Formats: sequence, C-alpha cells, structure tokens
Amino acid sequence: MSLPVTVTIIAMLLLNALFAAYELALASVRIDRLKNLAENKRRGASAALWMKSRMEGSLAVVQLGITLVGAVAAAVSGASADESLSPLFQKFLGVSESFSHVLSLICVVIPLSAVTIIVGELIPKVLAIKNSEWVCVTFSPAMWVFNVMVYPAVLVFEYSTKFFVAVVEKLLPSKNSDDHTTGLHELRAQVNLLRASQVIGMQEERIILQASRLSTMKVEDIMMPEDDIVMAVADAPLSENLVIAHMDLHTRFPVTIAKGDPQLIIGYVTFKDMVLLAKTHPGNPVLREIVRQIISLPRDMSLSEALRRMIAEHLHLALVRGDDGKVVGMITQEDIFEELVGDIEDEFDRLPRHVSPSGHQVVVGGGVMLGQLREVFKRPELGGTALATTTVDHWLNSGREDPLRGGDMVVIDGIWAQVRKVRRRKITEALLDPLGDPYKQPMKSSSH
Repeated sequence: MSLPVTVTIIAMLLLNALFAAYELALASVRIDRLKNLAENKRRGASAALWMKSRMEGSLAVVQLGITLVGAVAAAVSGASADESLSPLFQKFLGVSESFSHVLSLICVVIPLSAVTIIVGELIPKVLAIKNSEWVCVTFSPAMWVFNVMVYPAVLVFEYSTKFFVAVVEKLLPSKNSDDHTTGLHELRAQVNLLRASQVIGMQEERIILQASRLSTMKVEDIMMPEDDIVMAVADAPLSENLVIAHMDLHTRFPVTIAKGDPQLIIGYVTFKDMVLLAKTHPGNPVLREIVRQIISLPRDMSLSEALRRMIAEHLHLALVRGDDGKVVGMITQEDIFEELVGDIEDEFDRLPRHVSPSGHQVVVGGGVMLGQLREVFKRPELGGTALATTTVDHWLNSGREDPLRGGDMVVIDGIWAQVRKVRRRKITEALLDPLGDPYKQPMKSSSH
C-alpha cells in the first residue's frame, strides 16, 4: 500500500475510535453531573449537556460518523488491495483475475477488521468507561460542530428512530416494575461495581445499600413494641423515677400519667432534666413540670420520612401509632441509624463483667460468663449443658418469651437472682444469692 492510503486508513481508524469512545461516554455520564459542570463554566460542559439532553439525535450523529469513516476505510483499502495484491496473486499463484480479486480483498479485510475491532472499538470503549466525564466534555464541542454539518441527515435519523421506537413500545407488553424499584436495582448494581473496583469499602457499601432501603421499610419494621417501653410517671416522686432511670440506663424516657400505660404518654424527659429538677425543686419535684413534647408517627410511615421529620423537629424519639390512634411502639433516631451502620454500642452497651462478692451474695455484670460463676459458687453443674462462655444476661433470659426487666426476681438452678439494671432489653447487672430470697418476696419461678 502507498503512504497516502496507509495514512488514510490509520486516520479513519482513529476517527472510528473517537466516535466509539464518545458514544459510550455520552451514554454512561450522568446528566446531573453535566449540569453541575455547566453551572461551573467547565469548558465543553454546555455542549456535552446539549448532546446528552437529546440522545436520539446524538446517537444518530455518532452512528453516521462511524458509518462514514468505515465506508472510507473500506473503499480505500479495497481499491488499494485490488491494485497492489491482485497482480501478484495472478503472477505467482497462477490464479484467474476474478479469484485474485477475492484473495486480495480477504488479505486486507480480515486484518483490517481485527485491527478495527481492537483499536477502533474495544480499547476506546474501555477507556471511555473509565473516563466518561472527560471524554464527553472534551469531544462534545467537536461533535456539536459535526452535528451542524450533517444536521439534515441527523434530523431524518432522529425522528425515524423516535417513530419506530414508539411503535415497538406499543407492541411490547407493559412494564410491571415501577421506576422506583428499577432505580434501586441500578443503584445497587453501581455500588457493587464500586465495591468490586475497591473505590469504596465494605462499610461504605453497607451504608449506601441500607440507605436505599429506608424508603421501602416501615416504622413498624424496627419500632420497639409498646410492652417494652420503659416509662417514667408524671406525678410519681422524683426518687421513684430516678430509680427507673438508674435501672434502665437510657438518657430519655417517655412520661405517662398511669404507671405502665403507654396510651397515656404525655411527653418525655431526659435524665439531665431529672437531675436539674432535683436541684431546682428539692421540695416536691414531679416530672409533669418539665415534660417535653413528643411526636407521633403512623406505623406505616417510611423510615426515610420518619428520619427526615425527626431531624427537622430536633427530636430523638417518637411514638408510633396504629390506624386506630393507639400507641403501638416507639422509635428513636438511633434505631434508624442502626439500620445504616449496624448496632451502635456505647460504653453502656458493652455488658460489664464485674464480680463483687458481698457476704454470700454476689453482684455481677451481665457480661460475666457462666464458667466464672461456677467457680465463684463452686458449682460446676450450674447452668446444666450451657457453655462456659454463656453470659449472665443470656443465662437469666434464656427460655423466656419476654426478657427480664429491672427489679424482676427469678430462681434459676437454685440461684436466686434479682435484675438490678437493664439497657436495651439486656441485663447489665444482677444480684445473685445461692441461699434464696433474702427479702422473702414472691418470686417468678423458673427452671432450666
């Protein structure tokens, strides 16, 4: 082949690569990102946004360009092959003129097709995927100029495409999945790709995926049932409410008019409020004087909307009501955040492991293991077949439908136990007595 022919073919290959890369970059770049770049006066962003906003016409421009450069490359290479190779085949192989034309075309078409696929398609498209924004912004001005030059043809292709797509869509069955569900699937696919590419870590992947579920999850899915709500009493002595706060280890408590009745909750107080009340009203302080407002959320409200409202109103907790208006549970911001990042544990959530003997009684933390208790009481059979690593919390609560609460007393394996402190339905401290109930009060018997 002559030098002009070789240069022409190489130029057509490079142009084909440019069109192929631009096509994929334009399809994959986000339009909101282009809008942001255009607002920031990024060079080429306005042209890119214009091309992105009318995809049918832009794709027609790209396909027209690919077709033109392909036709030029094929014509030039075919004519050159016929002139250069056909006489050689006739001379050295002794074949006919028509067969020599076929051989010369084969010798050019096969290598040229392979080079076109690799250099003109695969390599530019892979690079375009990794650099879609740069490719789109850089080459959009040139593509816009080319669009103006071939606009009549583009106009025909664009409207023809829209017409036939509309006809085909009418013939196809209607889609069953809504755009919201489809969007969530696309988001999760992108997150999985980012994780596989090590752009984000496992924790970031979990947060993004869980955040996408907040709009589909309901408040009732994670709320604390009304039977488990620990409440202070509005008109009870402050000392009684401080005992409740001490035994449950929360920072905020709903306040009810009648003890144990969640339907009569009138607000909430914080532990700091209780302490301040004791200092400012030492005579006869009651919580009714300092009750804060508490909001109510419907049980079928989405978690995303619940979190938005709680943040907007600067409230940490909210009551959950059913269709009949009755309180069915309670939810906190922390409950929602735990759906994003997993369990959030503070210093009180790590079950303590202290063992404090007092005579024949022992005060133990909820994290003390059964093996240690067996040594303390010199009873290797304590707990039966339970593992030595079983915690006091698990041992005392095992086999129960409802977890023990502060003040509850039980007898397990001959050991009398009184629950002293509870946090998030876990026993953090208990008093154990191997000789029985020292107060001679009725006990909730239990046997394992």
